[in-house]
Amino acid sequence: MFKKQELYGGAIVTVIPEGFLDASILREVPDTQEVFVNSREDSEENKFNDGLGTNESVIIDLLQAVDEPNDREALSVHIQEITSMNGSNDWKLVRYESPAPHVQTCIAVESAYKWGKRDMKETLVLCLALLRLEKVQTDVVLSVNVPLADTTEIQAMSEAVNDSGNIPPRIQAAYTLVKEMANEFKVLDESLFV
Repeated sequence: MFKKQELYGGAIVTVIPEGFLDASILREVPDTQEVFVNSREDSEENKFNDGLGTNESVIIDLLQAVDEPNDREALSVHIQEITSMNGSNDWKLVRYESPAPHVQTCIAVESAYKWGKRDMKETLVLCLALLRLEKVQTDVVLSVNVPLADTTEIQAMSEAVNDSGNIPPRIQAAYTLVKEMANEFKVLDESLFV
């Protein structure tokens, strides 16, 4: 279902889904990020058996630790930063968990503007994990981005936001992925942070 993936020249390891492509072969990616895009075809829907579709992306971002009194507030700061980069300040937290010390996971929903264009608004689900590496003063933000185009998914997500309804299966699959990425995340070489 997921495969081990070396990041940042092998200094870090985690897992990513099969069928995701390193975006750095397609475009420039900032040094602090690793980006993977779903390269699956519609015809391969049943090949991977992980519940994901064909348009998700994965971003691993090494950031300066934010100075917040607790991890949940730090997570909110990072969500706010992501949504503002997407041209939106309108986001809602659908699910939140803290499975281990200094590890936060959540599902957030935002109305994003594709490429900053107001006429290209879309609903974007962010499945996030925040890992706080205090020793090296770094916040690691793992995100699985799920743009919603299907009206059934948008409606189901809207219901989940408004009354804690059931999370649509593809969103649940993305959330499972980000939690597994956090669980398998290991720093092998701390000199990366010097």
